[in-house]
Order: sequence, then structure tokens, then C-alpha cells
Amino acid sequence: MEYILFVALGFAASIISSVFGFGTALVVLAVGSHILPVKETIALATILFAASTLTKTLLFRNHIDWKVAGIMAICSLPFSYLGASLLALVPADALKRLLGVMVLAYLIVTVFKLRPSFKIGTPGLVAGSAAYGFVSGLLGSGNLIKAIIFREMSITKEAFVGAMAATSVLSNFAKLTAYSQAGILTADMAWPMAGLIASAVTVAVIGRFLLQKISAVQFGYGVQIVLAVAAVGLIV
Repeated sequence: MEYILFVALGFAASIISSVFGFGTALVVLAVGSHILPVKETIALATILFAASTLTKTLLFRNHIDWKVAGIMAICSLPFSYLGASLLALVPADALKRLLGVMVLAYLIVTVFKLRPSFKIGTPGLVAGSAAYGFVSGLLGSGNLIKAIIFREMSITKEAFVGAMAATSVLSNFAKLTAYSQAGILTADMAWPMAGLIASAVTVAVIGRFLLQKISAVQFGYGVQIVLAVAAVGLIV
């Protein structure tokens, strides 16, 4: 019964990221941890994320800046594996709250225009990619960091969703490898894994259709709302 509830949760939560490129992790990790043990929740959620990001990468491949995506994917990979390897050793609660505070601070200075505008160059992209990878491995998702980076690049909504997905593919598989080696992800979870994969693919296809129906301004507001809700969820 717990696995059935988790798969249903994964399907419902995937609708958020299918439109805005991220946000599923907030719901799945926050609610899922009340259904299954935290570490099992993170491992199964990563199955959902892996299937979703691979599908969206294929759907939005023509909109993606592959140079930026390649830098982030490669730079985040070793740090993602490192973070995932430390999952069994490091208390994640304090880090989750710290990340939530940082995201809220970013939104406050952005919404109220308290910071000067700036461009993220290659050094910033590399540093941000490393931070994204490590947090992603340790907490199950680092998309809040990545969303901020891509938001500052002022790309189209299709490019945003595609880049968010493409830059997660390698790190998700690195995390799954680490979780399997640590004994967190086991063969006993085979059928919920299949259900999560089917849910991710189905919702990603629906999401592409929904994304075409909203404007760039609406998309921008949506990203801000998802960031704010996710940050509060991490702190609480």
C-alpha cells in the first residue's frame, strides 16, 4: 500500500515540473517521507527524476543550449556522486533548511530589486554546477540551485525546461549508482520503480502541451512561486 501511494504521489507531483521544469522534488520528498523512510524516499524519487529528465530532454532537445548543458552536466557529475555517497553519513535536515533560507534570500533581493543585475559566465556556471551536483546527491534534488542559475540567463521557457532536464540526466544516474551500491535502492523496489517511470514519461508528454498554452510572463511568475514554495518546504 505504501508503494502504491508513493507512485500516485509521483504522478501527481510530476505535473508541476512538466510545466515549470522543476518542483516535483518538493512534493515527492516532503510528502513521500511521511509514506516511506527518508532514504528510501530519496532513492525512489530519483528513479522518477531520472525518467522524467530523460523524457523531457528528448522532447525539448531542439531548444537546449547544449554547450551550457554540457558544462553543467559534466561538472555536476562527480559532486553528485560524492553527495549521494555521503547520504548515509551526513544529517540532511540542517542542510535542507540552509538551502531553503538561501533560496528565499535570493527571491527577496530579486523581487524587490535589491541587487544589481549580473551575468553568469563560465566560472559561475562551473561553480554553480558543482554546488547543484553535491546538493542533488545529498538531498535528492538540487534543482533550486540550477533553476536560479538558468533564470539569471533569461532563456525561453522551452529552453529553461529542456536545460533543467538535460543537465540532470547524468547526475541522476550517478546518484542511482551510489544508492544501489549503498544498499538504499534494491531489487525489491522493482514494481514501484516501473510505476514511477511510466508516470514520469506520461506526464512529461502532457506537460509539453500545457507549456505551449502559457505566456513567458506567466511562466516567469510560476517559476518564482515554485521557488518560494520549495524554499518554505525545505525550511519547515
